Amino acid sequence: MEVIRGGIYLYEPPSIATSENAATIMTSGSEQSGLRPYVIVSQNAVNIGKPTAAGVPLTTKVHKANSYRILLPSVELIPDVGCTAFEHSVALCDHVRVLDTLRIRKKIGSLSENALLAVGLGLAYVFDIR
Repeated sequence: MEVIRGGIYLYEPPSIATSENAATIMTSGSEQSGLRPYVIVSQNAVNIGKPTAAGVPLTTKVHKANSYRILLPSVELIPDVGCTAFEHSVALCDHVRVLDTLRIRKKIGSLSENALLAVGLGLAYVFDIR
């Protein structure tokens, strides 16, 4: 599946070990797991024709918001046609992950430009990019 920067996609990480490299693809501790929405944060030039893209998971647990976990009001989350409206969410910029695009189930929406800029600032904070 082709993905675009700022798009919100349902992603399902592997839930059982399927290879010798299972330790590198399984989740543990506080890593996000299960089917959940991710915002694609890698540039379109990087995503096109590639089997992977960088993404940030979303959660509706708004109490987790801070300087690098970005609160996204529902009006900044634009649902695709036929998808349900979004709740207020938090982009967990400290949980950025490389996603296998074969495990993306469907596109469910996109971020506004302001929200995408805010997520970018959260990533800059996490990675100390100035």
